Amino acid sequence: MRLLAPLWTPATYRGWIWVILGGALLMPYMMLGGLVYNSFQPSDGLTGVTHPLVFLGVLPLVAVSSLLLPDLEVERTAARRLLGADFESPAEDGSWNARWRTGTWFTVHVAVGGVLSGLTLSMIPFVVYLMVAGVIGSDSGNMLPESWPVQWGLLIGPAILLVVVWAIVGTCRGMRRLAPRLLGPSAEDRLVASRAETARLAARNRIARELHDSVGHALSVVVVQSEAASRVVESDPRFAAQAMAAVGDTARSALSELDTVIGALREDREPGRAPQPGLDDLEALAVESGVEAELRVDGGLAAVRGLPSRESYRIVQEALTNVLRHADRPCATITVDIAEDLARITVDSPASRSGRSSRGGRGLIGMRERAAVLGGTVEAGREGDRWIVRATIPLEETTDGTTERPTDDGAAAHSTDR
Repeated sequence: MRLLAPLWTPATYRGWIWVILGGALLMPYMMLGGLVYNSFQPSDGLTGVTHPLVFLGVLPLVAVSSLLLPDLEVERTAARRLLGADFESPAEDGSWNARWRTGTWFTVHVAVGGVLSGLTLSMIPFVVYLMVAGVIGSDSGNMLPESWPVQWGLLIGPAILLVVVWAIVGTCRGMRRLAPRLLGPSAEDRLVASRAETARLAARNRIARELHDSVGHALSVVVVQSEAASRVVESDPRFAAQAMAAVGDTARSALSELDTVIGALREDREPGRAPQPGLDDLEALAVESGVEAELRVDGGLAAVRGLPSRESYRIVQEALTNVLRHADRPCATITVDIAEDLARITVDSPASRSGRSSRGGRGLIGMRERAAVLGGTVEAGREGDRWIVRATIPLEETTDGTTERPTDDGAAAHSTDR
């Protein structure tokens, strides 16, 4: 029964249609070849159309013309729908690599289609004749040897049909396996796609760090401010109200940024999403951080753009979050020195009496990773009774590959006390 299974399998007949399509594509070439053949071998009719030498002679013409024909998507669609081949389209359809591989597929399709279509056109009528002759008991066309009983047609006919069917099935299976190599992406295309996927995952990992830092900072501010408000709610209700208002502002800001980051992780490209904060937002960060922060800036913050600006902002944010969590008193001095091609950032805060490891936790690791991406460094540790975070961020390379150097707008100093 397994030998007969292809006879009632729909895939067999879809593949058969693909084979006949190849034969139909071959016919214009065979007719042209037949005209040339008959011009050298005069005879009645176009006998050259079915001549094997004409078939072999037109295959180079098929191969050359396949590089010029717009057959890319037609062949891919036919391979997917009729052969059941599973493959992705190349990233660059117009490349020479994609053209010659698709041209090779087209040439093979036309060649095997021509052979098997000819086999179909000749053998199927013959099979029908043999079976009819076996039923009526008369071989009027003298197709069988005289010594053979015509009833053998009832056996020979189905056997020939089964051979044709299995020839179609075997060819389609082989072409189905070949399709991804010739119609799908090449090794170079897969390498480019792999690099793009690596870059995408790296970007998503960076966005995940953004989420950790921004939400972690906001929650630390909320905890500190709410605890402060709960302690003085009766003795200083005005301060408690201000603290709770700061909690609300911080929470709303965190929710807005959370929406932005989640949208990016979902690859949501809707317009109108808020941009990521950068160095020129440090003053607002110092005000809203919950830390008594003094900001000292030497150079132009607004002139720094792109990834260096965003990563520097996150480093300062994480440093202030650590101040809220670990310092004996939530106060810090933030110093930003913008040179021609370098940003030097220092966050100076009181050290914790219980001490903090210079290796730090996940926050310090994240700061070092951010700086390392840009070729910079972050150092953190106790110096006497102070905890110092020093970051050095190169400003030369930006996200779009251009060179940005901040202009010196003169010394600017901002201080905010909370």
